[in-house]
Amino acid sequence: MTEKEKEIYALIENGKTLNEIAKNVRLSSKQVHQKIQKLINDGYAISPIYFDDGNISYVLEKNESKHTINLSLSDSTKFKALVVSDIHIGNVKENLNYLYRSYDYARDHNINIILNCGDLIDGSFTKGSQMIDNIDKQIERAIALYPYDKNILNIMCYGNHDYSSCENGRDMAKAIYQRRYDLINGGYGICLVNLERDQIVLSHPLYNNSYKTVPNKFILEGHHHKMMMKINRNNFIVNVPALSDLCFGEQNNPGMLEINFVLNGGFIQKGHLKHISVKDKLEIYGESDLEFFFKHENVNEKKLVMK
Repeated sequence: MTEKEKEIYALIENGKTLNEIAKNVRLSSKQVHQKIQKLINDGYAISPIYFDDGNISYVLEKNESKHTINLSLSDSTKFKALVVSDIHIGNVKENLNYLYRSYDYARDHNINIILNCGDLIDGSFTKGSQMIDNIDKQIERAIALYPYDKNILNIMCYGNHDYSSCENGRDMAKAIYQRRYDLINGGYGICLVNLERDQIVLSHPLYNNSYKTVPNKFILEGHHHKMMMKINRNNFIVNVPALSDLCFGEQNNPGMLEINFVLNGGFIQKGHLKHISVKDKLEIYGESDLEFFFKHENVNEKKLVMK
C-alpha cells in the first residue's frame, strides 16, 4: 500500500465521504475512486454506501451483491429522482444534447439521483446504423462524454445492447465503474434499489437472459423506447422513454421521467410522475399521480429468477 493509499484508507476508517477524502488528499473524486478500486483489487474489503444527496461513504466489509443498490435517504419521508434510458452511444441517432439537458434539469430541480434503465451504448448490434461500431470505442465515448457532477449519482441497470459487450469479451459495466464512481453498476437486466424499508426495480430485457418480473413492485423498465404505464394488482410498470432519437411507434418524443415518492414508516405510499420532453426544449409532456396498494416487501437478489 502506497502512502497515499494509506492516507485514503485511514480516512475511510474515520467515516469520511468520497468528496471529503478527495479534499483531504488533494486529488479529484475520480482519482480517489480509482485508488479505492485498486485497494479493492488488491484484496481490501471496502464497500460503498450511497446517499440520495449524491454523497458516498464506505464500510470496511465486502459486498457480494450484483443486482442490489442500497440508497440511504436524507429525509425518510420522501425520495425524488430523474429516470433515463436507451441513450445508445455509438448509434447515428444518439443525441448527447438530450443527456446534457437531463443534467441541467437535475441541477435546476435539486435532483441528485439519476436512475438509468439501460442501453447506454449501442453495442455489437443495432436498430438502424452506427457511427461507431467498435465496442471499446463506444465505452470510451461513454466514459468521456457522459456528464459529470460531483453531486449527482447514476444507478445503472444495463441492457441487452450493453450486455453484448460481455458476449464480446468485455464487461462494460465493470470497466465504466472502475473509472466513473458516479455511474454505479447495478447489474445487467435488473437492479433492485432499496429505499428505507421498501424497494423499486430497474429493468431492461436481455433477450435469452432476461429476469422474470418481480411481483408487488414499482418497476421502471427500459428497452421499449416509449413512455407507457401498465398497472395490475401486483405491479406498477412504467416503460421509460428513450433519451435518444431512437423512438419507436407513434410516440416520436425522446424524453425522461421525474419521480417523486412519499414514504410513510419506510414504505412508499404515493408519488407523482412527470414525463419530460427533451426534443427541442425541456417541457412537461404529461403528469400522473401514483398510489401503491400492493404488498410491500424487499426481495433478495438470490431469489431473482431467469425466464
